[in-house]
Amino acid sequence: MRRKLNFMKIASLFAAVLQLFLLQSAAAAQPGTAKGVVQNENREPLVGAAVYVKGTSNGVSTGIDGRFVLPNVTVGDTLVFSYMQVTREIAFKGQTELVVTLEENKTLEQVVVVGYGQMRRQDVTGSLANVKIDDAVRGFTPNAQDLLVGKVAGVSIINEGGAPQSHSRIRIRGGSSLSANNEPLIILDGVYIDNQEINGVGNILSTLNPSDVESFTVLKDASATAIYGSRASNGVILITTKKGTPGKLRITYDGNVSVGTLKKKVDVMTGDEFRVFLKEAYSDLPIYEKMKERQGLVNTDWQDVIFQTTVNTEHNLSVYGSAGDWMPYRVSFGLTDLDGILKTSRTERYTGSFSLTPKLFDDHLSITLNGRFMYVKNRFANWDAIGAAVAMDPSQPVYDKDSPYGGYFTWVGDDHKVIQVATKNPLSMLEMFQDKAHAFNFKGNAQFDYKLHFWPDLRLNLNLSLDASNSDGFKYYDEFIPSDYTYGGGEFNWDQSIRNSTLTAYAKYEKKLGFLDSHIDIMAGYEWQRYWREGSSIGHRLKDFDEYGNPRLIEDTSYENEHYLISFFGRLNYNVKNRYLLTATLRRDGSSRFAKANRWSLFPSVALAWRISEESFLKNSNVVSDLKLRLGWGITGQQEINIDYGHLRAYLHSTGTEVGYLRGFDNGTPIWVALLRPESYNPDLKWESTITKNIGLDFGFLNNRIEGTFDFYHRKTEDLINLQTKTTAGTNFKEFVATNIGSLENKGIEFGLNGHIIHKKDLQWEVGFNAAWNQNKITKLTDGDDRNTRLQSGVVVNMVGYASNMYYVYEQIYDEHGKPIEGLYKDQNNDGKISAEDLRPYKKAAADWTFGLNTKLTWKAWDFAIAGHGSLGNYNYNAVAANGAGLSPTSVYVSETLNNRVKSAFDTNFQIAQPLSDYYVQDASFFRIDNIVLGWSFRKSKWFPLSGRIYTTVQNPFVFTGYKGIDPEVFGGYDGTLYPRPVTYLFGVNLNF
Repeated sequence: MRRKLNFMKIASLFAAVLQLFLLQSAAAAQPGTAKGVVQNENREPLVGAAVYVKGTSNGVSTGIDGRFVLPNVTVGDTLVFSYMQVTREIAFKGQTELVVTLEENKTLEQVVVVGYGQMRRQDVTGSLANVKIDDAVRGFTPNAQDLLVGKVAGVSIINEGGAPQSHSRIRIRGGSSLSANNEPLIILDGVYIDNQEINGVGNILSTLNPSDVESFTVLKDASATAIYGSRASNGVILITTKKGTPGKLRITYDGNVSVGTLKKKVDVMTGDEFRVFLKEAYSDLPIYEKMKERQGLVNTDWQDVIFQTTVNTEHNLSVYGSAGDWMPYRVSFGLTDLDGILKTSRTERYTGSFSLTPKLFDDHLSITLNGRFMYVKNRFANWDAIGAAVAMDPSQPVYDKDSPYGGYFTWVGDDHKVIQVATKNPLSMLEMFQDKAHAFNFKGNAQFDYKLHFWPDLRLNLNLSLDASNSDGFKYYDEFIPSDYTYGGGEFNWDQSIRNSTLTAYAKYEKKLGFLDSHIDIMAGYEWQRYWREGSSIGHRLKDFDEYGNPRLIEDTSYENEHYLISFFGRLNYNVKNRYLLTATLRRDGSSRFAKANRWSLFPSVALAWRISEESFLKNSNVVSDLKLRLGWGITGQQEINIDYGHLRAYLHSTGTEVGYLRGFDNGTPIWVALLRPESYNPDLKWESTITKNIGLDFGFLNNRIEGTFDFYHRKTEDLINLQTKTTAGTNFKEFVATNIGSLENKGIEFGLNGHIIHKKDLQWEVGFNAAWNQNKITKLTDGDDRNTRLQSGVVVNMVGYASNMYYVYEQIYDEHGKPIEGLYKDQNNDGKISAEDLRPYKKAAADWTFGLNTKLTWKAWDFAIAGHGSLGNYNYNAVAANGAGLSPTSVYVSETLNNRVKSAFDTNFQIAQPLSDYYVQDASFFRIDNIVLGWSFRKSKWFPLSGRIYTTVQNPFVFTGYKGIDPEVFGGYDGTLYPRPVTYLFGVNLNF
């Protein structure tokens, strides 16, 4: 269904139902009016078929019952009926009722976007997934990647939290690298999206209005991605946006208002519970009197203090149609106004887009002009306030009228100065701190596709694209803010400019051959890409002055960097008897990030497919409608290391005070000396490479009422770009340097199934399910015998023979009641003592299984949809519980201040926190209901002049999990100060003018 509902269908769906609901009939046709119904070969109405007078912009779309009414038609006009690239023309002879049958072209219906062009789905040999966006079920999706969550097997999308600007981490078939970028390559209408994010924007895809998205195509295996060579090791996501359609001018409005609220809080003690706890636990200790003096008399829920209920709005307006029958156009505008549930977090985003797709010279020349603008104003909240709200003494008030620190309660010592190690007032951390940014972004391209008049089998394509942005912002710490008072507050200003340019040119030759009843498709091209950015930052203290009486300069930096990619590529598709398919690609990439000797690399791939359903023994089957076996192999590359000059000798110049070398003090004033420091470099650095093998099966039954896909893959990445390679003393200028050492592998299974369970005129029911299993293992980390090599970072370690980013913790010993025994761990090496040698790799954040489930039920004018996703076998390190576990008096009363405890601390009764216990590595498997949508569509009638749809959505209503923390879905698995995902209740309306 998702494939069959394009934007035109949705728009017309909105146009059809008010008359049914109000028991009204369509207004009688006026003289000069053509009316009727458009149906398929099964006499089922076609929703969203275009009907227009040839050579004019006079056109309409069919409604939910397939009917149309087209005014201003005269006898002799040619009526054009178009649906899913199937077109039929009929001369209008004044008929009172037209019944037009369009046979759905199953072949053309399956056209999908691939690298540098389009292909029939039946001819695809690689592993890819195409997701058509159904606006009726998209729910609350302020960012474009939200549309893809849970829709494709093997694609994991995790937002870093519930902030309006939260980053999203996308993984396709697991990560292929340890230190380099693991994000997929994203291409928007031919514009490459830089994985280095725009400062001040947050989410990289927030620059795109989700209501403009028509479809996603996810390329997963090497035979599908190798045409992009560089940056394709982590998969490719192609985003196609909506374009103009034939017919007269049409205007649509989509608006909604939503309410967001906190779903769950960390369970900590109230003020009363805290006072009782202090008395019962410590009243017999001398320290209790000091605790009693410091405790307050109120009940403050600090989480209630920093979180809020928000009211948000979105408005989207689009204008589309065609100037004559040769210039389709579309223009859109959007406004998104979001407040985060954490106070002071806010996004105000304005978007605009235009698309022109004219065809000239008898359709020999196709031109596509796309432009997208985004202006955003962001205010980022201080996430540290979340952790402070958990730890802050609940018996203290929020405000203190006598406090010189903004009027907020603040822990001070006997000298009335801020105790720096104390938990700071969470609200002061939000309201006395500002982090604001403004950003403008433009993404656009001009693409020219020319089919030669004298040789129509040959097409020439030129694409020029630009991704440009300018952003600036500032951070401000009030001079009296408790968290920064000792340092004198501060003000930091920054700016950034980005210009990413691409030129792509290719030629494509297609020919039907008599030999073996075959078809050949050859493409060869050249691509040039430049990525450039510059920026600066300057910062001063507010109440700390230098020897000249000026605010002390603490930062003054600037940068300018760039890198280039140059590529030559080619692809061959060979089809024999529409049954035996071959695809071979070859790409040669050169990257300026590597020295001349290692700059170029070759990325080949080959894939075979057998359309078994086209064989004589299955071709006439009433059960099997599609069956295709696929085999693929290929190599892709990686150079996304965010180091543009790692192979060159470079120097770092430090400026400002508090940066550089501390030479000494002059009457108590520190004397800083600026440094000119050589940076580490490696002239032998080269490409990572990933070898992928894939076997897949596509199937469809009962005229594709049930269809799906199954894939098994194996990926091995070699020459890992390891940023944590330790150098031999004296051989370089830093302890660690980027080096090609190591390898890892991923293997997995993917399964996707879509079913059109019921498909009748008044009732349709569709169900989609996908699941993926992935296993990751590091196979090499050093040049020599590296079985005992450990690359450790916090509670995470990388070791040969294990998955990447395993937790590195002690094995907890439990008593007969299943309670953890404090400080008692298993002696792994049997040396009679517990030391760092007894830490072990245990569990991981990455899931073994990920899955998605969605369903949609349509009955007459009503639609109801549910979408969800989940995972199995993923674990989180519950840092909130681990850090708040100590119950000893020295854990609760520190430096004359009191700290609250999470209630989970009483489950362990640890007196001293045990952060390296595997007790805190907890199963985070879950299933989340992403959204529930209920809508009602109505048609234009004499009672109401517009068609449209009214809908309501609940976003994130339920999460089914055994995890003990706030939210099981944590990217990287470290559950520290996660910005909670809110529950959102939305009411929206679509109107068609």
